[in-house]
Amino acid sequence: MSTPAAVGAPFIPAATALPPTMATRPLAWSRSRRIALREFQAGDVDDLSALHRDPRVRALLIDDVPLQLRRVTALFVERMTTYYRDYEGLGIWHASVLRPDPIFAGWFSLMPMADRPGEVEIGSRLLPSAWGAGFAQEGGEMMLDHAADDLRLSSVWGVCHPGNRSALAVLAAMGFEALGMMPYEGRLASHHRLDLNAWRRLRNTPRMTRLRRALRSLPLHRAATAS
Repeated sequence: MSTPAAVGAPFIPAATALPPTMATRPLAWSRSRRIALREFQAGDVDDLSALHRDPRVRALLIDDVPLQLRRVTALFVERMTTYYRDYEGLGIWHASVLRPDPIFAGWFSLMPMADRPGEVEIGSRLLPSAWGAGFAQEGGEMMLDHAADDLRLSSVWGVCHPGNRSALAVLAAMGFEALGMMPYEGRLASHHRLDLNAWRRLRNTPRMTRLRRALRSLPLHRAATAS
């Protein structure tokens, strides 16, 4: 999740089966120590297209939506601005890092799973310039807090490319249980699930402590640079 498309948010699926106990609370704007989130706007199309033109980003995607094409990205942003109103609390949010002025870094998301009615997945896509600095985990934890505290979800899923070593480490650091390889958007991907009661207990443990534990528990990823 610290690399581009660590966890896959589908291309705005119809939210026909939301979790039955989900509360509705919009996330129009949010900020952590280093990350600012807001809704996507029409002026973001060029940045979003550029994100998806980067071959390092595309190599780890687990969907084939051609968001590198400006016309597709424009349609995506147009639909997402409606989605925020129709399904308050869910969506894909524009992410900036504060250095000290906001600089576009990618997105974070909470979206319904197209192939698992009633389930919600966490997602992120970051520019290579934002890799390796801990932004994926920091932004992912903002999504988990929103899911647990605002939406009152019972669990969330994370799905990533099996070769995305940093994503696997970050998901483990946030407490996700690895469930193995399953179909996703027509291909196999690594699936993970988190009980949000477990997240409420875990989140007070320092972030780096959790990441170090996760790396120790994933021997194949010890040499990876994760965030």
